[in-house]
Amino acid sequence: MQFTVLPVPSPLPPSRPGEAYLVTDNWDDHHFKTTFNLFCPQESGDGFHNVGVVKIGRFGMTAPSQTPIPQRFDVLDSSFFSLGQSDAYYNKLWDLNADVQRTVLRALKDVSVDQDLYSRAQNEPVMQISLLRTLSDRAALAERWGKGMISPATKAITEVTRQRLFDALRVAPFTWSGTHDEVAFLRRIYDLDRLPSFDTRFPTAERDITQHRINNPGDWEDDWVFTDSRFALTDGPDAVLLRFLTEMINPAVRTDSNEVEYLLALINDTLAPDGYQLTPASVISGYPVYEARRTHTGTAGPATTPSTAAPSGPAAAVPATLVPPVPDAYTAVRNQAAGNRDDYRRAQFRLPGSNMADVFDSVHKATNIRVAVKQLHGQNPHSDLVARMRREIEIGQRLNGHPHAMPILDHNEHTWFVMPWADGTAVDYKAQLQDPNYLRPLVDALTSVLAAAHQPPTPWIHRDIKPSNILLLDGRWVLADWGAVRRPPGQTTKVDRTRLGIGTEGFTAPEIFTTNRPEPTSDIYSVGRVIAWALTGEEPRANVELLPTPGPWRNIVRQATNEAPSRRPQTVADLVTLIEHELAAIPEDPHTVATNFVHQATINVTGAAEALLTLLTDHPGDYELYVDVLTQLPGQQAYSALTRDLSRARSVLRALAGHVNGDDKHPVQWGQANKVAKWLCQIAEKAALQQQWDLLEEATQTMCTWDGVWDQYNAQDQISLWLAGLRGDAAAAVAGILSQNFDSAGHFSHLAETRTVDARIRMAVKPPQP
Repeated sequence: MQFTVLPVPSPLPPSRPGEAYLVTDNWDDHHFKTTFNLFCPQESGDGFHNVGVVKIGRFGMTAPSQTPIPQRFDVLDSSFFSLGQSDAYYNKLWDLNADVQRTVLRALKDVSVDQDLYSRAQNEPVMQISLLRTLSDRAALAERWGKGMISPATKAITEVTRQRLFDALRVAPFTWSGTHDEVAFLRRIYDLDRLPSFDTRFPTAERDITQHRINNPGDWEDDWVFTDSRFALTDGPDAVLLRFLTEMINPAVRTDSNEVEYLLALINDTLAPDGYQLTPASVISGYPVYEARRTHTGTAGPATTPSTAAPSGPAAAVPATLVPPVPDAYTAVRNQAAGNRDDYRRAQFRLPGSNMADVFDSVHKATNIRVAVKQLHGQNPHSDLVARMRREIEIGQRLNGHPHAMPILDHNEHTWFVMPWADGTAVDYKAQLQDPNYLRPLVDALTSVLAAAHQPPTPWIHRDIKPSNILLLDGRWVLADWGAVRRPPGQTTKVDRTRLGIGTEGFTAPEIFTTNRPEPTSDIYSVGRVIAWALTGEEPRANVELLPTPGPWRNIVRQATNEAPSRRPQTVADLVTLIEHELAAIPEDPHTVATNFVHQATINVTGAAEALLTLLTDHPGDYELYVDVLTQLPGQQAYSALTRDLSRARSVLRALAGHVNGDDKHPVQWGQANKVAKWLCQIAEKAALQQQWDLLEEATQTMCTWDGVWDQYNAQDQISLWLAGLRGDAAAAVAGILSQNFDSAGHFSHLAETRTVDARIRMAVKPPQP
């Protein structure tokens, strides 16, 4: 494939096979100009795929400078590197065939599929300032692309796996569409207006589904979507099914964290044999947005950052039957457990442990799986130590299957046991945990497992929650070391007599050391101290208040660590309520937000125009947002944002058409109608120049709708000039729309007698003969 660099503004030449274009964007990105819009030829030869924005840098670039790529090339030389500006670029790339994908990634030296190149380029000023400027977590996101890009042609998910997955989802206690109705959910993934209807009474899939699932919900079974051929979940490419599954647990679709946790475990457990996992790609309001990633090994692999833990509410809110076994690589070890220590090959050295036991890096001989063996000191350990380990094993077995409890895989009578090998403790991630977005999943994990442990009639109090007892296991936080757990009244061993390692000063509630009468509020105190430790970076000292800087977490910590147990949240559910209340986003007026987006777009802030359009799709019935705010968006920024997501553009323009008659509170004013028509004419004009035929037709149709109703002369002067200058395919497309909008076409009948106007336009606006 040949790549040609074009200046901006510059119309694309006619499409030819094997000819791609990079249109220069002179956006000054902190004194670097690296941005290009990639257009690849359609296989039919009828136009281009607008892949989106890619940033290209060069080794040694210093500000101010513009990337000096050659005007024509097949492959950039090794001095260059590139990265798509956002996930949207790669999503569009995946819409193309596999050969084009590979060609583009190789030719543009994309670091997302070349980790060695990324490693060499990551410290280049142009990489740090421009290419990765808009990404929330630079290294992690660039590395993420390198680990698991999925071609749309891939079909590694077998029929067996799909059937098992659908069977499990059929019996799940939640709907697959979450808080959305089924049409709204599917519209997030598919263009329902272009999919066929199976009911001949209706023209589109959307009307078909609405009739049989919303108007008459009993017509089809609840699991109809899994076998509906229009959605290709049963036999389509992996990317189709994986997109469906990630949408099921998107925080905008499913707001119950317990449901997300359940479904994530179910999905990942089922997909693991075929080499896929759903892992977090970004965070919205503290909640992860998941994407599918290839694990390449056919088993679930561990994640590497705390952000992979899904937020979760208290397990008490979910019946025990809804907590599936946590998917992991340790099932084979658990299944072969025989209480025989010789089944494990231990390293000669001990890991840092506690006063009661050693921990050994070990391997299960039969499966070659790495595990940890925890063993009491000496040949004949003290009976109190044996009692503590017995408690640790018992609580581990009681919580078996809970995603945030460290599982017990094997054990003997109570002097040693086997657990999974963890990626590290919270101490190892101390720097990352100062970011509240990383901290929230850890806090949610603690509240989840403690809610389960505290459940009556036999609540268990951990009493020693601290960073070194919070471990990262296969991408989720787990609470370990339950040896100091307080059993129900009358069942407690004589721990107070021996005082063997009860609690850790600074993290353990003060009443543990004074009265030794722990309650759930004691563990809540410890959670608060862990939060304070993470956010301040300081080690807490006994009986000394430690609070983070002003903000929502400060009040959470203050209440949770109150010296008086009666003044703390009394249950884990109370703590969760406090956290959700303090962290709840203050609702913003959409008009204020939208106006701010318009201002940002006007000064070329990246992503502002797209954010405005996304906001509009969430408020299709808001007249003022569409008629007063949207039309303030400058034409070039509006056009660029509309072309980046045609489905979103279609939704926005059709909603704008729907406001043509105003409503009870908002009668349309003449000036408003004039402004809307002129704004739409700008969009249509730019779409025609860039041969964006779908957008051209949508914008022209909406423009004709407004013009046909309101007949504004000022706007018609602008529209007439545009119509008179149209030629070729653009004239044909616009004439087709005019011919369907008689009221609007009649306003331009004077063009029918102007010989310099394209014949198709003249025919479309010509008045009917009497």
